[in-house]
Amino acid sequence: MRAIVAQTRFELRNASRRGEAFLLLVLVPLSILLFFGFTGLFGLSVDMLMPGLLALSILSASLTSLAISTGFERKYHVLKRLGATPMPRSGLIIAKTTSVLITEIVQVAILVAVAFSVFHWRTDVNVGLFVVALLLGTAGMSGIGLLIAGTLRAEATLAVANGLYLVLLVLGGIIIPVWVLPPFLNELARILPAEPLTALFEASFHLTAFTATDLAALVFWAILGPALAAWLFTWEEK
Repeated sequence: MRAIVAQTRFELRNASRRGEAFLLLVLVPLSILLFFGFTGLFGLSVDMLMPGLLALSILSASLTSLAISTGFERKYHVLKRLGATPMPRSGLIIAKTTSVLITEIVQVAILVAVAFSVFHWRTDVNVGLFVVALLLGTAGMSGIGLLIAGTLRAEATLAVANGLYLVLLVLGGIIIPVWVLPPFLNELARILPAEPLTALFEASFHLTAFTATDLAALVFWAILGPALAAWLFTWEEK
């Protein structure tokens, strides 16, 4: 446990040195909120935007950013020394996921603060469901990101992480509702982690009804992603 706590602190310090990366993680959803909030383009309101933007924040930090940074840490042998310590691969995954969760809490706080202060956004929040969605979404997305980073070369990780980001962006109910997609894509979207995450955020804001299938899908990824990452992750590229 002490090793995991120490590694989490290191990850947070390392992330603080990449201020431009954190700025990008915050600016993208914030820019979307400000643009559509002020213009009202396509009839999108802040209420309609917030669940998808929160899911986008988790997708960006937990999957794409984490996968790419970890992939290049492997490439340049930053993680190689950890392989000689008593800390197992699961410990590294817990530490990285925890540091990402803390980063996301800051992201969410900034996004919500701007929505409250600039657009006077008010909503009745199911706090319990919101926290569950945040934790499960972070665990699932981080597991997938670390699985990619821990099994592929850095260049392949960069391509796959960005490609998966675009896929989940389209199929996650973040840009467009999944019900406008063709039936086969609609069904695929409900299996992947992004759409259930967006749906749970919507349910936590009482915009849609809660469905157990969304929770079950997110629990599935929150278990499968970290488990596969802990099993297959390697400290350096082969």
